[in-house]
Amino acid sequence: MGKATQIAAIFAFGVVATIATVAVQAAEDAPASSFVTLKLEGSCDAQNTRLWLVNSHTFKTIATTVRWRAAGGKDLSEQFFPGPNSVREIGCAAEAEILDAKFSDF
Repeated sequence: MGKATQIAAIFAFGVVATIATVAVQAAEDAPASSFVTLKLEGSCDAQNTRLWLVNSHTFKTIATTVRWRAAGGKDLSEQFFPGPNSVREIGCAAEAEILDAKFSDF
């Protein structure tokens, strides 16, 4: 391998390492709410859909408070602790929203 090739390889490795560090820092600086989402997918009945809580963070658990309501039902609110890269079914709902999301301390 020539000297120029070695220098180019070292430079490329440095660039990749820098980009990886910036990506990890950005993930740590982003608010917890940017990693949790709700999705309504799959039918429960004619008026309600299955409600899922998704945590897309790669290494943190997020304490998430969710409010949801089934058609004709009362409002329900509960705190969940989805682990990293997880999808958790909450139940059946006509509508839902995330009220609060914070990184867990454990």
